[in-house]
Amino acid sequence: MGADDMQAIRSLAIQVVAQVTLARAIEVVSNSLAAYLNTPIALLSRDPFAWRFETHAFPDAPTTEALARFRRTEASEDPVKQLEEDSGHAWTAIALGTLGDRDWALLLPGQSDVWAERSGFEHLVENVAWSLGQVANRELADYANRFQRRLHAFNRRLARECSQECLNDLVLKTLTRQVRAETAALAVYTPLEDTLAIVATVGYPLSVVEHLRIQPGEGLIGGVYKSRKAVVCDSGRAGTKRLRYRTDSYMVLPIVAGSEPLGVIALTDRSDGGRFDARDFASARLMASSAASAFSRERLHQRLTKLTELATVDPVTGLFNRRYLETRLEAEVERARRQRQDLALLLIDIDDFKRVNDTRGHLEGDRILREVADLLRAGVRIFDVCARYGGEEFVIVMPAASAMVAQQVAERIRLRVERNFSNETPAVTVSVGVAMLDSADTADELVDVADHALIAAKKAGKNMVWTGTGSL
Repeated sequence: MGADDMQAIRSLAIQVVAQVTLARAIEVVSNSLAAYLNTPIALLSRDPFAWRFETHAFPDAPTTEALARFRRTEASEDPVKQLEEDSGHAWTAIALGTLGDRDWALLLPGQSDVWAERSGFEHLVENVAWSLGQVANRELADYANRFQRRLHAFNRRLARECSQECLNDLVLKTLTRQVRAETAALAVYTPLEDTLAIVATVGYPLSVVEHLRIQPGEGLIGGVYKSRKAVVCDSGRAGTKRLRYRTDSYMVLPIVAGSEPLGVIALTDRSDGGRFDARDFASARLMASSAASAFSRERLHQRLTKLTELATVDPVTGLFNRRYLETRLEAEVERARRQRQDLALLLIDIDDFKRVNDTRGHLEGDRILREVADLLRAGVRIFDVCARYGGEEFVIVMPAASAMVAQQVAERIRLRVERNFSNETPAVTVSVGVAMLDSADTADELVDVADHALIAAKKAGKNMVWTGTGSL
């Protein structure tokens, strides 16, 4: 190898290293090598999924036939074999090593021994590999830094989201942008139905698919959910064409928290028309892992909310139950004593409710309980506490309410019930006992005072409000 050749190789290496992007670097390499070696060349890369045709170049203007040959190579799973079949002669793949996160090869026409015997060729390959490696490693480091920042921002936003719908949209849109997918869908598992439902989409309206229910194991989404294993399909593979999508390249990833599968994300059609590669897959999988933690947290929150509701809410009326009332009443009494404020308690009973159940049945009885509960909620202040005390009895705790206010609310409730059920047979009315904290020392005594007032109202003829001093 002459001094001029050595200088040309060094100049090429310096020129390649100076490029800002790997795409530009491989373009410089391919054009320079095609001219220097006076032969058509191609550069290939391979990730764990498939070979990727990066670029090709010709020493002179390429013929239509030559261009067509290389275009067929782009869509081939075995580019060397495809070129040999199209051209009718041998091609040699010369390994450049692992550059960045992919294996690279230089594709040249002819047998390998032809190039091995060429003076200075090994030195040329070493310089090309080194210079491309510098750019590839630099670009990979830049990508890793950018991705870490995106992942950090993504995790912060996940922690702030407080609704499942917003969480679904955030996860799907973030992953879609990360891998440059044009079409995507998020399906989550619904335990009560034992199916997956699509809850968010990108690239087409959610209304098109929101009614669908996918059984675990059914189709791509159901299969990935059941197996908990991602599926990555390359556009070059035959037999995978799907009518709705622009390409056949897609990724379907499970969302798994611990050992529990929560859902599936499907990403399709990279915006540049290329295949999803190992870098896309790795970044999407990391983000899906973060999403799994957020989904698991939200599901736990929903379960805790449900358990809290079951522990504190009466299932028939939707009011607080007696267990919650007793705890809350103790707290309100202590607060009223400490702050020296008034506290009123109303004990409400549906008159002759047994007769209602006996004549109309228990389903009608439950309906009346629910309607009375609705009237109680509508008739009190926003910070008053309504609870079902047991059977057909209800309690309203009224912090900072004077005797006059308590009596006015009680009478308003009595009148609303009477009017609401005016056409019912038998008639539905309520009696109300009113007690004030200044007539009792403890929560139990307060309830007892209201109970005695309620008994007095019943004895006085029902459908009445009664306090410790007389009827209203």
